[in-house]
Amino acid sequence: MSTVSGPGPLARLARRHGLVRSPLRRTTDRVEAVVTAGLAMLALLVMALAIIIAIGTYQRELAAAAAAHQTSVTAVLVTDAQPQHATSSALGVRTERIARARWSLPDGQQRSGPLWVGAGRHAGDRVPIWLDRHGNRVDAPQTPGEVIANAVVTGAALVMGGWALLGALWWTICRVLGRINAAWWDVQWARTGPGWNRRTWQ
Repeated sequence: MSTVSGPGPLARLARRHGLVRSPLRRTTDRVEAVVTAGLAMLALLVMALAIIIAIGTYQRELAAAAAAHQTSVTAVLVTDAQPQHATSSALGVRTERIARARWSLPDGQQRSGPLWVGAGRHAGDRVPIWLDRHGNRVDAPQTPGEVIANAVVTGAALVMGGWALLGALWWTICRVLGRINAAWWDVQWARTGPGWNRRTWQ
């Protein structure tokens, strides 16, 4: 007894997305299916590229932090925190104040200068600061968590931006194909409509 095997999974997938010839499918339907499949592949490539760029960003920021040779030292305040003119920001009025401080460089030299400190700081308080290789004050280095967060945000932004562009392209192509289909139906109806109406009224 012989059995007839049905179409394989690839054939079923191609038929579902209109990639096989059928008298019921228009050329525009096949074009839309091919475009959809191609843009889906590009979406996967965008995700892969975003992951590669995010990993590269993470590695570069780690290397930059290691090459900066930042050193943490302790500064001693020599004056109380002095109120300054209030500065507005997105989070409200700034609560930090200016105080003069003194600190030692890794080679033993003494430096002094103004620091932004909390409003309740007094002379004699100790405040950690960061210095570069030349002894200049710099911002604190990023923590590993911050580096990872930056890389994730970079990758996510690339994915969302790339997918948004691909989605806009797919929507535009579908609109164009829809207008072509509408024009084709108008042409076909102009050819068959009069005869159909005559047969209907007879």
